[in-house]
Amino acid sequence: MERTESFHGHPLGAVGWVARALQVFSSIIVLGITAWAVTETKTVTVIYTLVISVLSLLAAACSGLISCVARKRRWHVLILMVADGALSYLWLTSFIFLALDFNRVSCHINRWHGETVCSRQYTAEAFSFTAFFTTFLGLVLEILFVYYARPRTVLSKEQTEQHLAQNLNEAGLM
Repeated sequence: MERTESFHGHPLGAVGWVARALQVFSSIIVLGITAWAVTETKTVTVIYTLVISVLSLLAAACSGLISCVARKRRWHVLILMVADGALSYLWLTSFIFLALDFNRVSCHINRWHGETVCSRQYTAEAFSFTAFFTTFLGLVLEILFVYYARPRTVLSKEQTEQHLAQNLNEAGLM
């Protein structure tokens, strides 16, 4: 009977779940800031970042749930890899948009919601980068798991005896 080790039970998976938790935490912070800003400031940057925050939370919930349900299958990490690959690209794009908008001019000139709120702009920018970095880190950990974590094979007593007899036969000892 062959049993593959789950990504969730492997040390790489444990670190991956910490990265996913940080990604969700960062997404919630960016979601709150951009949801506040979008009431008056309807720029493409703010709306794009808001949409990516929501998509990130939905994808993290769905891929985590599906992966936990299908963890006995060998392909369960593929769902996480696809979600993290797409989200890391989207978060990087969001970070670039925010950085271009906020770092090009002084935040005192660029007002959100009719107020001068430099700290909120820079917080959204910082946590969008954190979300990108943790999503990319999760993707790297999943790829490392696929390439380096070998499935453990657990043999029954009969299979062990058959392999032993076969090896002894091939060696000419039996």
